[in-house]
Amino acid sequence: MKSNPEESLHKDSRSPEDLLSPETRAKKMKKLGSNRGVETMFRNACRVHVELSAIADSKANFLISVNSIILILAAAHGKEVVTDKLLLFPAVIVIGSCVGSMVYAAIVARPRVTRVREKGERKLNDEEDPNLLFFGGFTKIQKEEYVESMSDLILRPEAIYPTMAADIYDMGKVLERKFERLQTAYGYLLYGLPIGLVLFLTIQTILKLIEKGVV
Repeated sequence: MKSNPEESLHKDSRSPEDLLSPETRAKKMKKLGSNRGVETMFRNACRVHVELSAIADSKANFLISVNSIILILAAAHGKEVVTDKLLLFPAVIVIGSCVGSMVYAAIVARPRVTRVREKGERKLNDEEDPNLLFFGGFTKIQKEEYVESMSDLILRPEAIYPTMAADIYDMGKVLERKFERLQTAYGYLLYGLPIGLVLFLTIQTILKLIEKGVV
């Protein structure tokens, strides 16, 4: 009896993981045990996330320092530099850009334990399904409950890797928010500051030309 080529092609297009039943998949996860390659993968992923978070905090602190210096100089020498009311407009742009950049940088550097995701996503601090590997997730439950849940997790090797994967996913979502806000903070400084300075110099030059009677 000849097999249908189209049916054979359809069967070959499915990966072996798609053909596994939930029971078989659970058994394969249990057999992994303490696989060194898998543990190295999780360790590297966690290390990269921690390093990227530290880089984001460092860049945010740098922005806070730069904007603070600019605002201090503007407050100290503002009256000497702004000699005409027309120069107030570019000065407001520069100050507003620095303040906006500083606010977003401070939000990035601010310690944040919990974060509620969008509708349909699991919460990092969900009491019904807490993240046992992150203190912001399990501090809302009782100590006895945490110890019991952790002991239950240790006794179920097939659940350890999915829990670690979920923790890395949570770290990635928090890191995504950090870099989005950091990008906004740099955007305020990179666009607002040059525009304000160019506008300030342009208006100042025109005012001097008018004063000399050239224009």
